Amino acid sequence: MSWAFFAIGSVLFFTSLNLLQRVLAVDGTYPRAIAIIFTSFGALISIGYFFLSGSYNSIKIPTQIDAWVLLFVATVCYGVYERGRFIVAKLLDASVMTTVQNVSVLVAFAGSLFLYSESLTPFKAVGAGLILISLVLVSFTKTKTNSSIKGILLCVGISILIGIAWMLDKRGVEYFSTEGYNVLVWTIPALLLFLPSVKLHELTFEYRRAYKQILILAALNVVGYLLQLKALALTEATRVIPLLQTSTLFTVLLGIILLRERNNIKRKMIAGVLAIIGASLLM
Repeated sequence: MSWAFFAIGSVLFFTSLNLLQRVLAVDGTYPRAIAIIFTSFGALISIGYFFLSGSYNSIKIPTQIDAWVLLFVATVCYGVYERGRFIVAKLLDASVMTTVQNVSVLVAFAGSLFLYSESLTPFKAVGAGLILISLVLVSFTKTKTNSSIKGILLCVGISILIGIAWMLDKRGVEYFSTEGYNVLVWTIPALLLFLPSVKLHELTFEYRRAYKQILILAALNVVGYLLQLKALALTEATRVIPLLQTSTLFTVLLGIILLRERNNIKRKMIAGVLAIIGASLLM
């Protein structure tokens, strides 16, 4: 299948994830406990798919040291990101958080150019640029509240880490296979989140409060991420990564219809047109 098929599928699942996250509002008392439950659900789902799909028959165990160093860096980045994302969500308004997180796209795109020696064609540069502009347009909102400096700094930090992880995903797929890498990227961070320790009552409190919502979000994330890896296995990372970020844009546009979020409609529509043009240039 075409890489665009997998990439568009990934966008659809991540858009659904973002919309449901707004509706379900998973905003608990213990952010780290939520992260542990979320990542653990993701690990169980990815392991289940790995065995039910028969992917274990094509498992790859690389002998290169580089492969294991890459896996270590990627999983630590994902683990720290998952550990911090729910904390950031409590410290910052959603619009501020979304704006700052655009740093991850720049890190992943620029890093992929160097890591994979991918060419920066005019079409690719313009397409990625238009998508980034559209993301800034839909995510930037004037707010009367003062944003937490700690929250902004933490958001920048975890955005850089997730950008690095995205950058490494393509090489990880090459070393470990798509399904094998998917399992590793979910299970290892889940284990890291337990360190150094976590209080049992915090886990049980958040599990009883919102396990159904967290399970749904984790399932959407696993499928979306797996499709993302499949797209990366078939084409250049600098084509896939910007296209995948249009899920943020489609979340905003569908929010106008489904969630009646009618503020700044003109700006959102302009962003939609720019993103569509940008995406077409990447394909």
